[in-house]
Amino acid sequence: MTERPFEGTIYSTPFPRLLFSLWRREATGRLRLKKDEEEKVLYLDKGRVVIDRAGLDENELLKALVKKRILPAEQARHCERHAAAHNVSILRDLSELEIISPLPLWNLMESFFVRRSFAIFDWEEGRFAFEPGAPLSAGGALGYLPTLDVILQGVRQMHNAGFIAHHLPEDDEPIYVASPYFLHQLALEPHEKYALNTLHLAPNLAAFYAMCEFGKAESRKTLFAFACLDILAVPDKSPKLRPADPGPSEQGKVLAALNEKCACAYKYITKQIGPLARTIIGNALEEVKPVLGPMFQSMRLQSDGRVEVDSAMVANVNHLPEDLFRALVRGYDEILVAEVLAVKKSLGAAHESALVKALEKAGCL
Repeated sequence: MTERPFEGTIYSTPFPRLLFSLWRREATGRLRLKKDEEEKVLYLDKGRVVIDRAGLDENELLKALVKKRILPAEQARHCERHAAAHNVSILRDLSELEIISPLPLWNLMESFFVRRSFAIFDWEEGRFAFEPGAPLSAGGALGYLPTLDVILQGVRQMHNAGFIAHHLPEDDEPIYVASPYFLHQLALEPHEKYALNTLHLAPNLAAFYAMCEFGKAESRKTLFAFACLDILAVPDKSPKLRPADPGPSEQGKVLAALNEKCACAYKYITKQIGPLARTIIGNALEEVKPVLGPMFQSMRLQSDGRVEVDSAMVANVNHLPEDLFRALVRGYDEILVAEVLAVKKSLGAAHESALVKALEKAGCL
C-alpha cells in the first residue's frame, strides 16, 4: 500500500503502539518524535527498525563499553584517538585494532541502540510525524532490529505508571484476548507467557490481578505491551479529530459502503488472475481473522467478494451500540488492509497502488 505522511500526539498514540502500527504496515520511512526542545529520529525499513549510522553516537557507545567494563578506559581513549587520526569510524577501529571482533561488537551495538530509545517509551507529551520513503544516506544502515522485540524490551523498562494505566481497560470492564498470527514471533519472557495464559482465564482485569502471581505494577507493564500489540483489546479512550459519527439510520449505509470496497478489491484481483483470486483473498481473511473481534470469527467470503459477518449483528446494524459499531468498522478496515497487502504480494507494488486508487472511489457515501 502506498504510504502517506501522518502525524499525531504521543499521548493518544504511545510510542510502542506507534511502532507496532508501522511494523504491521511494513512501513519504510523516517519517524520524527519531538517533546519540548528534544527531538528523536528513527528510520524504518519494511517495518523493521534501522540502526542508522547518523543516529549511532559512537563516542557514547565507547563510554557505555567502558562503563560496563567491557573496555578499559585507556584502551577506549586510544581507539578514539586512532580512529580520528586515520579518519575511520570507531566501529571499524575497534575491529581493525582487534579490540572487539565483529560478532560481539554488533551485538553490543544493537543493545546500545535499543537502550538509547528506552526513554521515549515513557514519553506522554510531544508529537510524532512519519515521512514515508524518507531515504537514509548511502551506506547508512548498520543493521536492522525486529520491531516486536524492540517494543517488548522498551515496555519492560517503563516507569510511567500513570501513562500505562491510562491506556488499559478499567478493572471491571470486559476484555477480549486475541491470538494474532505473529504471536509465535514474540520473544516473551516466562512471566509474560504466564500472564498471557492467566489472561485467557479472566473475564476482566480485576479477576486477572486476583489470579496473577506477580505484582500489579509489573502486571500492568505486561498488559500494556499486550494492548500495544493488539493481544489485549482496549477501548479507544483518546479524543481524536474525526468526521462526525453517522446516526443510527446511517450505520447500514456505512456497512454497505465498506462491503462495496471489499467487492471492489475482489473484482480487481479476479480481473488480473481469474479464479485464483478467491484463494488469495480467502487466505488473506484467514490470516487477519485472529486479530479481529468475536463478530468476525465466523466471517465468510461471498461469491462477489463481500464479507459476511455475524448475521444477527448485520440484521440489527442500524441499532448497534456505538462501541460495537466502531469495532465493526475497524474490523472491515483491517480486512481491506489485508486484501491490499495480498494484492501487493501477489501482483506487485504497481497493482497495489492501482487498487488503492480504486478503493478510494468505491463505496463512497
